[in-house]
Amino acid sequence: MDKNPILQVHVKRNRDHTLGARFYLDPAVMHLEKQDLFHTTWQFVCHVSDITDTGDFFTFTLHGEEYFLVLDGEETLRGYANVCPHRGHRLVDGTGNKRVITCPYHAWTFGLNGVLRGARGLSRREKDFDQIGLSSIAVDVLAGLVFVNTSNTAPPLREFAPGLEGQILNACPDILDYVPNRDGAEFGHTYICDANWKVMIDNYLECYHCQMAHPDFNEMMAIPDSAFTLFPTFTYQNAPTKRKSDNLAFPLDLDHDVLVGEFWWLFPNITLGRFPGTQNFYISRFDPVTPSRTSRYTLSLKPADDTDPGAPERDRLRSVWTRDVVAKEDQALCESVQRGMSHRSFHQGWYVSDLNDHGISEHAMRHFHDLYETWIAETPEGTEFP
Repeated sequence: MDKNPILQVHVKRNRDHTLGARFYLDPAVMHLEKQDLFHTTWQFVCHVSDITDTGDFFTFTLHGEEYFLVLDGEETLRGYANVCPHRGHRLVDGTGNKRVITCPYHAWTFGLNGVLRGARGLSRREKDFDQIGLSSIAVDVLAGLVFVNTSNTAPPLREFAPGLEGQILNACPDILDYVPNRDGAEFGHTYICDANWKVMIDNYLECYHCQMAHPDFNEMMAIPDSAFTLFPTFTYQNAPTKRKSDNLAFPLDLDHDVLVGEFWWLFPNITLGRFPGTQNFYISRFDPVTPSRTSRYTLSLKPADDTDPGAPERDRLRSVWTRDVVAKEDQALCESVQRGMSHRSFHQGWYVSDLNDHGISEHAMRHFHDLYETWIAETPEGTEFP
């Protein structure tokens, strides 16, 4: 086993330069990200409406490992590794409701609080009986969105990202009454992109490319008027439209629709926002599959009731456009960048930073890189690689 090679070779970058190409290409880098970065930070999982009654459970996979959430008898949302401590068998599948958690292999039974209740052949008088239980993970809820921290070491979300929930509630006061938009095409923005997850976050954190690469979006938005605000662990972007009901992207109702886009990024791999158009909110998690492949998982929310009779059709038109136009444009951009990263002539890029013109400035992307570089510097020296 070798010591962490990233720590051995990493030299703090020049402030004018982006992260080096190897951070987007090296399997050892991705291994460390999965082992430490995503394990120790908050990861979005689902909406509170997915788990509403005592005994409801929801299974999910994060970076190749299986977990589940369950609502216990005290209305506490708990999270566990989906692994029986007896022999490692999966405990539950999919979603459903259970009074107790019983392993389908040897019938070891656990309470919803994770405590072992019974195991055939194992007496409660055994000295280790009370020490056997499910392996728990931290769970937190922010504006109705459920996050987990699989290391149990992260501070509560409101401490990790102070002010974020307040900004979301200010931008979308009714978000706690929103419901998952499971029928719209926008909910389908869970897709695979042949690019490193950091390439996709980089692309999200600047609109320098928007006027060139997104002509329909550019015609709808007042990109030079957009503004990024940086916070210790997240960013906020205010992106007004030109308030044109008829534009090249999709129709806007100037009385009922979102006319100012508001977007957040939460370190390291979570994006949230309100896209122009019918009332909405979305959240995405970017998961590395390989150094050059990423899975984007998105949940979209909408009001329980339509704001006006024309809202369903406008929502459909926006959903089709975001899926078939802007998402494909961004996917093509990111995949081209990923190919360029591996070219022998490319080592690292340059920032364009103009605090007087956030429509072209890449300072939010640099903020991401600064936080990422801080994580590298703080990675325990004992971290080992295969």
